[in-house]
Amino acid sequence: MVDKQTIFNLLHVMDQVTNKMLIRFQQESELALGISHILVLLELHKSGEQRPSDLAEILGYTPASLTHLSTKLINNDYITMRNDEEDRRTKYWEITPLGVEILDKAKEHGKEVRTEFFSHLSETEQKHLLQIYTKLNDTFI
Repeated sequence: MVDKQTIFNLLHVMDQVTNKMLIRFQQESELALGISHILVLLELHKSGEQRPSDLAEILGYTPASLTHLSTKLINNDYITMRNDEEDRRTKYWEITPLGVEILDKAKEHGKEVRTEFFSHLSETEQKHLLQIYTKLNDTFI
């Protein structure tokens, strides 16, 4: 039988660690972009040009929040927006070379933050945590 209090405590502590990493990332980043902006760039880089509505669905954002995020990304030339030639109402977003550069910087900074966090664990603890997360990841394919 799974102890519900233990699961609750585990989830609570995992959320706290994740939040602390996100806050540290934001505080120490020179990029002036939030995690949501980075996730948009990452998805566009990974999957290529997309309609904002499709991107919102993939990332679990509302179309309105994605439109708000796009303002900063477009104004900084991190993404471009184009209209569909057949249906001018349909728009497509694509990451720019500058957006890829910023994404690479964000990834590097993210690695530094996570390395700092996990450096507080012994090598054995890191290996156990890797086994646990691998098992969880493989369970939810």
